[in-house]
Amino acid sequence: MITACRNKYDAITLYEDIANMDRTERRSSIIAVKDANRYLLYRDLGWGCDFFPNHATASSTDEDVRQLTTYFADEFGIPAKDFTLSHICVKDSEKPSAEHDGEVRYYEYTLYRASVTVMPDAWRSTEFHVGAKDCRWMTLDEMLADPVINKINHDVVAMVRDNL
Repeated sequence: MITACRNKYDAITLYEDIANMDRTERRSSIIAVKDANRYLLYRDLGWGCDFFPNHATASSTDEDVRQLTTYFADEFGIPAKDFTLSHICVKDSEKPSAEHDGEVRYYEYTLYRASVTVMPDAWRSTEFHVGAKDCRWMTLDEMLADPVINKINHDVVAMVRDNL
């Protein structure tokens, strides 16, 4: 009681505490597609770098897999019957957002491995265009050596490296 009287807690202090607690998280599911030692990336225009296929995470794992399967098939030109998704892990990350002028954002990444049974013909080049996506294959070392990918998404590349 004495501490409460000495340290007045007013509306301004409460507001500052609430603002400091705001950890608005972005939940994204990442799809890692491996071909030998290379991974499938696409040009993410919002972030201005190449990135793994990804989609907003759904509330349940079953719904997440369903939405990811539809997204991946539709956006990357691969029939859903030609791949399976396996849940690997979940990882939290805090970093500046390239889409939001460097504002620090909190992310929760759910990693899935896509096992492709029939590779689409369009995917057989190192760089290719499918649907509205510019895609390419890169090794993890190439991603980490790329200054833009390493700066923006080192955390995601490290998650894939450490878990697959």
